Amino acid sequence: MSAAVSVGNLPLAHTAQMLPLDRTGTLVGKGDVAAQTGQVLSNLAAVLTAANSDLAATIKLNVYLAQGEVMPVVQQIIARHFQGPIKPAASFVVGSLPEPGALVAMDAVSVGQVSNAVPALKELTSVYDQKGIQHSRLLLPGPRFYVSGMADTNNLPAATRKTLDKLVAAIGHLGLKRADIVQLKAFLQPMSEVAAVRQQIVSFFDGAAPPISFVEWISPAPNPPIEIELIVAGAGDFSKDAEPVSFLTPPGTTTSKVFSRVARVNYGKIIYVSGLYGMKAQDADGQVREIFALLGEVLKKTGSNFENLAKATYYVSDNAASDKLNEIRPEFYNPQRPPSASKAKVKAVGPPGKTVTFDMIAVGR
Repeated sequence: MSAAVSVGNLPLAHTAQMLPLDRTGTLVGKGDVAAQTGQVLSNLAAVLTAANSDLAATIKLNVYLAQGEVMPVVQQIIARHFQGPIKPAASFVVGSLPEPGALVAMDAVSVGQVSNAVPALKELTSVYDQKGIQHSRLLLPGPRFYVSGMADTNNLPAATRKTLDKLVAAIGHLGLKRADIVQLKAFLQPMSEVAAVRQQIVSFFDGAAPPISFVEWISPAPNPPIEIELIVAGAGDFSKDAEPVSFLTPPGTTTSKVFSRVARVNYGKIIYVSGLYGMKAQDADGQVREIFALLGEVLKKTGSNFENLAKATYYVSDNAASDKLNEIRPEFYNPQRPPSASKAKVKAVGPPGKTVTFDMIAVGR
């Protein structure tokens, strides 16, 4: 994998979360993480081909594991599939998956192609039916919007609907519509009720929901049972703006010194950073500080900086990591320019003994 991948203002295919299912929706390789990883990558390849892209053109993989101990095997298989000069950035998180018996799932971002400015989608026959969820959508060149997670404290189905209402209202103030949503990620609990969440999302989008990924988070009552974040395509020319990223607070929403509600990418290269870990440090404070130091080095090498971070997803597996992240972030972020963000407490973040990881998207000039 690459530490980071930088890509210009190109069309980018965003996929739904792929599971190790065959075309009939049957789980492949029960108990066999190698077989399941192969099936997931095969499904991603089929989806990307249908979107006029290719698995070899993948620049970012988000990998979801049911068990942290399978991470080395999954990494090895990914490495065998990406032997070209450009290897994707990748991030890992551990928790229950939307399919019983699944050990691994993935979604991808890949460089796409455009024919007459319209993505040429082919009929898919080799990938299981997503039941109202599109396999992929193309983020066309132009402004891109990253929307921080929003939540609601009702019961899970009602909270899902109300959260989507809030998100669409927020982007509506920016001149964006629900049809402009390219991908959404839902952090929910319990994962055993994912079918009800999926049903609400599909209904909200009238049977044609954008690509979705589901992440199990730990959010004890009375905390919200679900949080949803968005990637949205925009229109217009912001190339003359002073900064490559603008940070926006639509009416009715809030922001803070450590996260913005919406980050709009005006111009510049998109930089996908692989999931970062504090591998030397053992305690939460040391891990968070080590990660920020690593992130600073990656951003410098890719022509970016902390003020041009567009999106942050933080995964923590205990309260100490969550608290230290809250405490330390203000040391690194300009309070006027923090990235849009979501933070999720999860079962694990990958490597044994590690309790926090960052999944970041930045912009370079």
